Amino acid sequence: MTPSSAEDGITALTYEAALAELDTLITKLEGGSIALEEAIGAYERGVVLAQHCAELLARTEQRVNQLVVSASGAIGERPLEAAGAPPHESGASVTGSPARTASPRIDPDDVPF
Repeated sequence: MTPSSAEDGITALTYEAALAELDTLITKLEGGSIALEEAIGAYERGVVLAQHCAELLARTEQRVNQLVVSASGAIGERPLEAAGAPPHESGASVTGSPARTASPRIDPDDVPF
C-alpha cells in the first residue's frame, strides 16, 4: 500500500469515524488472524488515521475558548489553557528555572468527550 493510497478517503473522515476505523484496525491486528501483507497495510492505514485524529484534535484545541465572567458581570472569552499548564512565560521561578508541578496521571484510553 503506498502512502497516497493509505490516505485515500481519510482526510474526509470525521474524528469519530477515523477513531472508530482505527479501533477496528487495532482489534484486527491484535487478533493476529490476518495475513502479513494485510497486517502491514492495516498498520500503515492506522498510522495515517492516528495522524489525522491528532491533527483534528489540535485544530479543535485551538478553537476552544473559555467563558469568563468579569467582576462587573460582563461575559467574555479567552483561550482555554490546559489544567496544570504553566501560564505564558510567568511560570519561571526566581532562579529562572520553571516551577515543577506534578502532572495528573491520564489514562490514554480515556476520551474527555
